[in-house]
Amino acid sequence: MKFSILASLAASIALVSASPASAGKSNVQTLPAVDDCSMICDGPTTVGSETTIGFTEAGLAAPTFTEWLTFTNDMAGVYALTLDTSSSGIDFTSAILTGPGGPYELNEDVDNGTVEFWSLSNLFLDAGTYMLTINGSNDSTGSLGGTVTINATPAVPEPGTWAMMLMGFGAAGYAMRRRRRPVLAQMA
Repeated sequence: MKFSILASLAASIALVSASPASAGKSNVQTLPAVDDCSMICDGPTTVGSETTIGFTEAGLAAPTFTEWLTFTNDMAGVYALTLDTSSSGIDFTSAILTGPGGPYELNEDVDNGTVEFWSLSNLFLDAGTYMLTINGSNDSTGSLGGTVTINATPAVPEPGTWAMMLMGFGAAGYAMRRRRRPVLAQMA
């Protein structure tokens, strides 16, 4: 009798402690939206937990150019950005991601005179609107391309979920402890 009263009381407390702000809210990530783009943008495309926005530009201004991509993501996540060109006339001078918590500079990984590759990996960013700005020089008719890849992060359980889980473990432990029977001494 005591156990059922305690279990009912604990369940009531767990339900009351559940976050009312999350009522009716979904933890499903929606696609990031491409808000604006100075290049040709493709996407967003989602495969599994990875969303990709592609961008290209064939008619870059000479001798210098600035291109940008603005996108909005509604949930925090781990971001990976890449930027590449295979035109020998293109030389990136900077690539910067601005938004909440930024700016973040992309790193130049490869530049062998023909191929240039810049990236920013494993960066946790908050939900919000971000702008990728690409600056460079163009001594001929070059082109650039790249992707913004957003990997979904696992959802964090609500406080009420944690409370119910802990109560379940406690109830299972209590039930196991209560069922123990004393072992009678035996004589051989």
